[in-house]
Amino acid sequence: MLNDASTYLLAAQDDRPYEADLKGYGRVFPHPFGRADDKLFYTRILVSPVGDRLTLDFSKALVIHEKLGQDEIPDYLSISFSAVDAVNHFFGPSSLENEDVVVQLDRTLADLFAFIDEKIGLKHTLVVFSADHGMADMPEYMTELGFKAGRLDPDQIVATANRVGQKFGADDIVRFFYRPYLYLNDEKIAAAKLVREKVEKAIADALTDFAGIALAVPTSKLSSQQTNPLTAQVRRNHHVSRSGDIYIIQEPYWFLFDKGPVKAMHGSPWRYDTHVPIIFMEPGIEPKRVHRLVHPVDVAPTIAALLGMSPPGSAQGSMLEEVLK
Repeated sequence: MLNDASTYLLAAQDDRPYEADLKGYGRVFPHPFGRADDKLFYTRILVSPVGDRLTLDFSKALVIHEKLGQDEIPDYLSISFSAVDAVNHFFGPSSLENEDVVVQLDRTLADLFAFIDEKIGLKHTLVVFSADHGMADMPEYMTELGFKAGRLDPDQIVATANRVGQKFGADDIVRFFYRPYLYLNDEKIAAAKLVREKVEKAIADALTDFAGIALAVPTSKLSSQQTNPLTAQVRRNHHVSRSGDIYIIQEPYWFLFDKGPVKAMHGSPWRYDTHVPIIFMEPGIEPKRVHRLVHPVDVAPTIAALLGMSPPGSAQGSMLEEVLK
């Protein structure tokens, strides 16, 4: 830990039995990285503030040796500080490990900004801060707080769908489950001469009744379904050539992922997974806090507008007027 344990809000939540150990990394501070020839050594580095500091060192080297910011042509540098993500997957957002990694990330960012100010000048720099997703807390912790939550078993989801397929006369109708999509076997459906839409609806109905699943949506019907906030999000997620046949939405705080060491996961449409920060900082931007609904996809067209250029061809967002003013 960076500071004494007594200074942390979550000091009492260091040793929780449902956190991951990572085979020697442990559930409590201090967390040993182990020997450098251990195959999990670099994974443990990632699941710590050290991963971010190494990324910072590499970023500094890029700025110096690529001579970023040294002429009148704007340069773009994107840095992913991923330790918070990794720590959350194994220890959860309400862990002492997460609180410490956020405190240390704050210092890493301060170091980055001081370096940029020295080498280029923050007065010449636009800083944009955001994230790709939030994170669900562990269902065991939410249960302690009184919520009904649990862990969904992908094998049971597949077995439930296959039982529905058997009623239609087709065995092993599921090709595979890859969160959050169930992929059906086209050959089995065709061989049994089944009406695909009926099969999809029957499976979706059966899964919607499954404990821990809020809604299962046949993706073939997305365009014709009545829009509600959940189906609208599913529709935006769907890709016609890659996505599966049935999209599964877990109940809030339920865990939906493969079995393994990962203890907390993102990817649901609930607010704790979709709420992320967006911060624009440069001398010409008036400091303020904006509470209206915006999206990470708004970042690219806003940066393009600030640079006086056309947005990327595939950009989907809108320019943030508060930044441009």
